[in-house]
Amino acid sequence: MAGWRYISAVLNAIGQSFSPANAGVCANVISSLVESTAVDPGGEFVPGDDYFSALEEPFGTESLDLGIGPLRMRLDGLSSRQADALKQRFRPFVVETGGSSDVVIRLRQAGVPGFLRNPNGGRPETYRLESRALADGRALWSYEFAGTIEARGRQALLALVRSDGPLFDRGLENFLRILTASFILDSDGFLLHASGVVRKGRAYVFFGPSGAGKTTVTHLSPGDRVLSDDLTLVVRHDGRYEAAGIPFGMAHHHVPDTCGSFPIASFNRLVQSREVRREPLAGARAVAEVASSLPFVMQEASKADRAVDVVASALREIPAYRLHFRRDAGFWDVVEENRG
Repeated sequence: MAGWRYISAVLNAIGQSFSPANAGVCANVISSLVESTAVDPGGEFVPGDDYFSALEEPFGTESLDLGIGPLRMRLDGLSSRQADALKQRFRPFVVETGGSSDVVIRLRQAGVPGFLRNPNGGRPETYRLESRALADGRALWSYEFAGTIEARGRQALLALVRSDGPLFDRGLENFLRILTASFILDSDGFLLHASGVVRKGRAYVFFGPSGAGKTTVTHLSPGDRVLSDDLTLVVRHDGRYEAAGIPFGMAHHHVPDTCGSFPIASFNRLVQSREVRREPLAGARAVAEVASSLPFVMQEASKADRAVDVVASALREIPAYRLHFRRDAGFWDVVEENRG
C-alpha cells in the first residue's frame, strides 16, 4: 500500500482525519497563535503568478548562511541592519557565507500591507497558512508573508510586509520552518511538533498537538538542556537518529544554545493524566502517532509518502511510547526506566 494511504488508514482508525493537498488552494494551520500585532490589511490578497514574477525589490545586498542540522540555507537580499540582527538572533546556527547551499531564499519587499486577514480583529487566532501547487513546487502565503518554493531548483522566494519588528520575524521564521520540514526529508530526517530535552547526553523527544504539554515538560526539566519546546529536528547522523534544535523551534522565541545533535533515547506521545505511566507504541500505530505531528509536509501526497517512510525507519531503531503524565517532574522516573 502507498505510504500516504497506509498512514491515512491508520490515522482514520485512531480517530484523526487526513488527506493530501490537491492541486488547488489548500488551507493549513500552524500551532502558534497570532498576537494582536498581526497584520490586518482589511481584505485578503491572494498572490498570483503575476505578483510573484513582479517582485524585484530586495531589502538590501547582504547574505546570511544558516546551518540547520545537515541543511544549509542562504538568505539573500537582506539589509545590513537585518543581517546584523539575524546574526545575533540565530547565533549558534550562523555559518560562514560561501560554498554551496541546500536552498537559497531571495527576500523581497512585499509591496502590500498583508495577505491573509485576521478575522478576529487582532485577537489571537490559530495561525493560518494557505498554499497552491506550482509547476515545480508550491506557493504559500499567510498574514505577513508570501513565498514560493521550487523543489528541484532548490530556490525560494519570500516576500515580507515589514522590514523589521514582529511581522518580519514571524514571517521569516515560519517560512524557514516550512523549508526545513520539506528539505530535511531528503536527508532522511523530519521536523516534529515536539519538545526536545537532553539528559545525560541523550535526547528525549516529547510530541503531541498544541496543549499536550510540550512546553510544560521543558519547564519541569530545569537542570537539563532544552533543544526546543515546540519543534524538534530529527536527523540521521553517524548511522543513527539524533535530535537537534533549530533557531526557530521555540514557541517562546528563544534560541537553543547549541546547534549540535544528540542520540535519541525515546519518542514520547504526551497525554495529560492524573497518573504517571507509559505504554509502548509500535508498528502502524506508532508511525501514525508520530506522522500526525509532522507539520506542513503531510498535506502533499508526494511528501507524505516520503515522510511516512522516514518516520517508519526511525521507529525501527528508537522506541516510542504514549506517556501519561501530570504536571510534576515525576514523569522522568518513568521515562528513564530501563535506560540502556
